[in-house]
This record gives sequence, C-alpha cells and structure tokens, in this order.
Amino acid sequence: MSALVQRVRRTIERHGLCPPGSRVLVGVSGGADSVGLTLVLRELARYGGFSLVGLAHVNHQLRETSARDETFCRDFGDRLGIGVLVEGIDVLRYARAQGLSIEDAARRNRYEFLSRSADAMGADTIAVGHTQDDQAETFLLKVARGAGLTGLAGIYPRRGQVVRPLIESSRTELQSWLRAVGETWVEDESNADLGIARKIGRAHV
Repeated sequence: MSALVQRVRRTIERHGLCPPGSRVLVGVSGGADSVGLTLVLRELARYGGFSLVGLAHVNHQLRETSARDETFCRDFGDRLGIGVLVEGIDVLRYARAQGLSIEDAARRNRYEFLSRSADAMGADTIAVGHTQDDQAETFLLKVARGAGLTGLAGIYPRRGQVVRPLIESSRTELQSWLRAVGETWVEDESNADLGIARKIGRAHV
C-alpha cells in the first residue's frame, strides 16, 4: 500500500468518513483529484469494510471541453466496472434565472445532483476530491475577502453525507501517484486562470 493510500486511510479512520458498511458514491470531474480519489477508495474498499457503488458526473456546459470531460468519466467508469450517472446542466442559464453567480449556481446544481445520484444508487456517503491544496486556497480566499475570525473555517472532512478523504493529502502527491500507476486524467484549462475565484469543478459547500 503506497504512502498516499495509507495517508487517505488514516484520514478516513480519523474522521469516521466511511464506516464499515458504508455505500460510497464518488463525484467525478475527470480531473486528477476525483480520478485519484476513485482509485484510492477502490483500493481501500477491500480493507475498510465499505463499498464503492457508483460515480456521478455533472456536465456544467460552461467550457468547450465539457463534452470531452463527460466522455472521459463515462469511459473511466466503464473501465473500472463502476456505474456512472451523468447529468448536463445549463449552469449559465440557471445562474441568470436565479440571480446567482456562476460559482454558486454550479455548486448548488452539483450537490443537488450528487444527492439525487446517491439516492438512485443506494449510497449513504458522497465522496468528493477536495485536497489539502483546496483547503489552503479556501482559507486564503476568505482572508482576501476580509472574513473575520469566525468566518475563516476551512473545508470540513465531513459535512452531512459529503466526505473529503483527500483533505489531508496534496495534489502534487496525488498526481505523482497517478503517474506511477499509469493513470490518466483530463486537465481543466480554467485551472490556469487566476481570475477565477474558485474552480467550478471543485466548488465547495
């Protein structure tokens, strides 16, 4: 078992993220974080007494490469023999209709879909791929926005049925591990745009 997988296992045990008997659905974007999360949980399910029951992908229809990401996620699930639920959402139209920012609209739609997908697949736990890097980015973003001490809380390992097993692992280590095991992922070109406050695929609750 690699150092990364062992670290995630400790995170899961420390915070009680996937108790024995849990049925886990993973939210996948096609990026390294969610691909790595899926593979790590697939390995740990052999030891942890929980089961990985499905994947769920939201096509936000915000980028030209959205169809590519959707196809990747479908193929990824097929290759692993894990069912994948996919939903396309016109986030821009929804945001305008509801008077929301694109970030908020994407987050709301994403988690509503993940909740419905969990119900459809009989999952009681939803795992998402936020890493230690997201934790740091969120804290700095709140500082930049002038949040007071009470508003500087980071991303919780668990919030309701949503869990974040990678929250104590770095993205660099995760990508290195994926390369070592010969796994690919898709890059979100918006990651290079520093003007985007939060990346849509990693929107937080």
